[in-house]
Amino acid sequence: MEFRIIAIVLLCSYFAAKVIYQWLKPNLHTPHKLPPGPPRWPLFGNLLQLGSLPHRDFASFCEKYGPLVYLKLGNVGAITTNDPEIIREILVRQDEVFASRPQTLAATHLAYNSGDVALAPMGPKWKRMRRICMEHLLTTKRLELFVNHRAEEAQHLIQDVWARSQGNKPINLRDVLGSFSMNNVTRMLLGKQYFGAGTAGPQEALEFMHITHQLFWLLGLIYLGDYLPIWRWVDPYGYEGEMDFVDVLLTLPGEDGKEPLEDVEIKALIQDMIAAATDTSAVTNEWAMAEVIKHPRVLHKIQQELDTVVGPNRMVLESDLPQLNYLRCVVRETFRMHPAGPFLIPHESLRPTTINGYDIPEGTRVFINTHGLGRNPMVWDNIEEFYPERHWSLDGSRVEISHGSDFKILPFSAGKRRCPGAPLGVVFVLMGLARLFHAFDWLPPDGMKPEEIDTEEVYGMTMPKAQPLMALAKPRLAPQFYL
Repeated sequence: MEFRIIAIVLLCSYFAAKVIYQWLKPNLHTPHKLPPGPPRWPLFGNLLQLGSLPHRDFASFCEKYGPLVYLKLGNVGAITTNDPEIIREILVRQDEVFASRPQTLAATHLAYNSGDVALAPMGPKWKRMRRICMEHLLTTKRLELFVNHRAEEAQHLIQDVWARSQGNKPINLRDVLGSFSMNNVTRMLLGKQYFGAGTAGPQEALEFMHITHQLFWLLGLIYLGDYLPIWRWVDPYGYEGEMDFVDVLLTLPGEDGKEPLEDVEIKALIQDMIAAATDTSAVTNEWAMAEVIKHPRVLHKIQQELDTVVGPNRMVLESDLPQLNYLRCVVRETFRMHPAGPFLIPHESLRPTTINGYDIPEGTRVFINTHGLGRNPMVWDNIEEFYPERHWSLDGSRVEISHGSDFKILPFSAGKRRCPGAPLGVVFVLMGLARLFHAFDWLPPDGMKPEEIDTEEVYGMTMPKAQPLMALAKPRLAPQFYL
């Protein structure tokens, strides 16, 4: 007991001495010309200035201090931006400098010690994992092999909504869209379908889908232990813990110096793909549905386009998607207002560099604020208005979603860490929305006006609606199309 008291006294003394030192130490000359930023507290830096929606706090810093802001998060330096030109500088012109990832507690414990392709730091292991994705899993030829499976899942989506609509009760679109995304991915990766009649295990899959939502929430948290080493030593909530036998075994290298694709690497890749493809596309589709139902004018224009391109006598096919330009505008506008994640996955600088005349030290974390980018008044007009027409091509050419030269939206990032599954993600989003808008009219639950649909968000690595979207579906095609 006495030892515990002594430890607490010493710890408190350390904190007090640290704070006093920070307040009293003179302003020493530093050779670095750092970007501007908000005043910092001793020890905590700017951590105490962040609320429950850090992406909005970071955007307000950019609004006050300029397009490139320097922050101190505990003892970790960081920069943030929502400016297209600075984002281009980071992700394209200086891609080699900023292509690494920080080693966070979440990446260590939830991504197999950063053994996946999304969160691994720059190096041979990441290059190997990405090469496996690009050469063996996400090739154009392999994706084309599953076109019939995706068509079947699109039809299952319509059947599911039609069955739920028969009771004239609101439909939980979060569950519906999550099931659609999950089935698409697991059929490609595991050869199994988990949702729907006679499938492998809907209850198990539903639990996994909820775990996936929790995973993205945890990965997006700004955890004090990542920025204050003393916090990890104290570990007040027991997050660090001791490794069990499985943890130890998973850290062992291959025999005789070989580097096989171990089970843990396989699990990391599979988790990456299931989690990323399920949560991001489902979140995007839910936001798109919410905004479209909230704006009946937009729904009418989508259905006009679908009736022209597809007509009432068949279902939407993947080959129709390039011609659905207004729907593509709707998806792009959804990415502007409600990006799947409020930030890109944080980058980390591998060596010192300069941006806009400011020095950026080695090891600086980079928070590219995609939410702030989409609501930057220097880039967009009427930022709070959902207006898909702003993306319409004047020459009638196809509206691009997954990439663009203007860096005004970044749904899949850019440069070396660009999402390798971007083309597939676009298909998932467009196909789900096209089928739902073509086959059904959509209304808010009884007693609610369209404009009353809420758009409150929840912060995490992805950014879903705070509450699941509930809506009424009314079939608009002949009965045989729902069977």
